[in-house]
Amino acid sequence: HVENFRHSLNGLWKFHYAKNYESTIPGFETPEYDCTKWDDIRVPAHIQMEGYDAPQYANVQYPWEGREEIQPGEIPERFNPTASYVKYFEVPDQMKGKRLFVSFQGAESGIAVWLNGTFLGYSEDTFTPSEFELTPYLKEGENKLAAQVFKWTSGSWCEDQDFFRFSGIYRDVYLYTIPEVHVSDLKVQTLLDDTFTKADLVIDTKTIGKGKVKITLSKDGTALRSAETPVLYDLLLEVTAEDGTVQELIPQRVGFRRFEMKDHIMMLNGKRVVFKGVNRHEFSSVSGRVVSREELIKDLTTMKQNNINAIRTCHYPDAVGIYDLCDEYGLYMIAECNME
Repeated sequence: HVENFRHSLNGLWKFHYAKNYESTIPGFETPEYDCTKWDDIRVPAHIQMEGYDAPQYANVQYPWEGREEIQPGEIPERFNPTASYVKYFEVPDQMKGKRLFVSFQGAESGIAVWLNGTFLGYSEDTFTPSEFELTPYLKEGENKLAAQVFKWTSGSWCEDQDFFRFSGIYRDVYLYTIPEVHVSDLKVQTLLDDTFTKADLVIDTKTIGKGKVKITLSKDGTALRSAETPVLYDLLLEVTAEDGTVQELIPQRVGFRRFEMKDHIMMLNGKRVVFKGVNRHEFSSVSGRVVSREELIKDLTTMKQNNINAIRTCHYPDAVGIYDLCDEYGLYMIAECNME
């Protein structure tokens, strides 16, 4: 169960708002500084939907234009909302004694992270998860996880998507552990021959520790149908230590297909495919770019009902849920990088 390895930190965090970095509280991340009297804020959420700063729509101009003259790579200093977050937590029993990490699935647009006063690192990619190891800095009992989120960073010059501008920790945050023997990365390729009846299944893994991986590919029946009713095979990786004890199970759903361009025409398994596609922004009318799974599924089913067969994640990677659902519902996916 993924749950055994994962513990959500979503919920109420302690919060301090500053209009710029200069106005933040120095040393707030230290164990000595008491943040318990601070206001509460929900995580995940945009600070602009929680009563701080305001949502701003900008398209062809940078969002700070008219406020401050800066050169590419520089950041606004007079007005650049800076959010300081603190979460007090205890390590769950099932995670004690194991290597422990924290994952921020998305923070807009830069995040600095501390544990018990020790600086863990910094990330400035709004739409890509950033993860930090906590193990060396954990204490018995209560731990203090602190984060500072900057609305605009040097990366904001490349992240200028045509949409509402928000900031804050707006995707899930969770603790996770890894077993002693662990597959940290997995790449699956299905290389079909020109008859589209034979394929090589190529699996690359990055691993930690010593042990074995047993691989099983299974499918109920063998009928191959069109791509909009995808045939998904179940790939299972069973990771065992040298003494044979099971360390982790990794299920992965796999489709056998070959996509290529021939004479400027898109071909899937040797047949022409026509995209009837839409751009989809991650957006909720209630909470901005904090989208519930129910809202996501409603988007995808509405698309299918209207004969839409392809999605472009316009200008940034989405939260993880959408990719497996596109496999399941049979939607072609153009996943973009965070560059606009």
